[in-house]
Amino acid sequence: MGGDWAELGMIMKIYWSLMLGNVVEWYEFTAYGYQAKYMKANFFSGSSVGVWLGFACTFVARPLGAFLLGWIGDRWGRSVSVNLSIIGMLVGTVGQGCLPTQNCGMTWLANLGLIILVILRFVQGLCAAGEIATISTYLTEVSSKSIISRGIALVYITAAVGFLCAKFMIFVLEGIMGEDDMASWGWRLPFLFAIVPGVIAVIGRRALPESGMFEDEKARNTKGVEVSALTKLKQVFSKYWINVLLGIGVTSTYGVLCYGVGVWIQSFLGTAGLSAGNRMVADLISRGLAIFSTVMFGWASDKLGLFFILGLSIVLTTFISIPLWILIAADPLNFGLVVLGYSLGFGLLQPCVGALTYHFDVELFPTEVRNTGMAITFNVAFAIFGGAAPVIALEAAEASWLGPGIFYMLAGALGTISMCAAFYLERIGMIELAYVRREPYYGPLGCDRRRAAPKFVEGNEESSDDGTSSKATSQADFISGDRKMQVTA
Repeated sequence: MGGDWAELGMIMKIYWSLMLGNVVEWYEFTAYGYQAKYMKANFFSGSSVGVWLGFACTFVARPLGAFLLGWIGDRWGRSVSVNLSIIGMLVGTVGQGCLPTQNCGMTWLANLGLIILVILRFVQGLCAAGEIATISTYLTEVSSKSIISRGIALVYITAAVGFLCAKFMIFVLEGIMGEDDMASWGWRLPFLFAIVPGVIAVIGRRALPESGMFEDEKARNTKGVEVSALTKLKQVFSKYWINVLLGIGVTSTYGVLCYGVGVWIQSFLGTAGLSAGNRMVADLISRGLAIFSTVMFGWASDKLGLFFILGLSIVLTTFISIPLWILIAADPLNFGLVVLGYSLGFGLLQPCVGALTYHFDVELFPTEVRNTGMAITFNVAFAIFGGAAPVIALEAAEASWLGPGIFYMLAGALGTISMCAAFYLERIGMIELAYVRREPYYGPLGCDRRRAAPKFVEGNEESSDDGTSSKATSQADFISGDRKMQVTA
């Protein structure tokens, strides 16, 4: 037990620049969302839909970024990919703080500023897609199997710290400068301040060691065959397309919780008239709770099984989203109800679903396509569900006061259906859900020892928990009937 926590501490010590870079990336990414009212006034002529479409454009870029940086991570290494992502993110963020706005007095320059803003947001989307996938893959491959969920929990923790830093920075600046100066020019500062920790992270990441699993996979490729990006993409979709679809379904719940709840509700509360101080405290409680509870959720997953804990949290999301939203929407000026529904209720759901979704998606793919597969799965889901979540929540709220709660419930239902489908398809031997750690997975469901073990096929080797190797055939081979199954006793 003590050894597990000591190892987690050692990972943080060795890979500190990975953690810092992730904090910076998510600080940069969410600074826009937390400054929605200033961006609306400076770039979108006061349009709420426009500013959230500007937010969503980063998610349009995510699938492309997932493909490019995922392939780079599988081809040249996880270290190369995370270095490219942090540099691109830094350029995209600092650039946003230097743009001309509609207040510059020249229409053509204001329009140019809007165009460049969209381009820079697109660059951020490209880099965020590669960052989240590669850091999840990285931590999976450098953690021992007994602490994988806790290792990947660091992704969510550092992202939550980034969210919190962005919110805190804007809160402090508003208190010092006032909203008028913030709307005029102060909104630029949160973007520009990112340069200092960003440069430190860039320098630190230059010395990151490569993961052992990647090096082993590279050494096994004795033929030295160069695999093109399109070939890698074809490999993911031809062999693991069912895993991709299931991963998208599960990740959709997290995407909606992350941006439909974590970002949009803050905007909703501000519009409703809740003071900036109360919004800050509510978010501080939510993010602080997430930071301290995520490692415990990771510990529960390591001990009781990833599928069991993640599945339970997604089912809870389905059933309690509407009651939690009612607490918030019934009286958004009642700080106690906001804390109960937003800070405590959703504040516990988000880290459990979020941290374990990273682990679930990474486990879906073997080493040679893990970075690409995870990147595509996670970022397609976020492009569809995460990016659109604030706009959908806004439109749902305008259609009915209960609308956002129903939206959150449906997101949980999609994740629940996907988990059930994954359970069934693996039980019949059609897919493999855990390429890194097969046990514990289902935990109290009591199914681990009876899971179908996919037969050895060339190119898909992974180490099993007992030190032996196992391989999985493609889903296409199974469907065509070219596969024999063996059952683990």
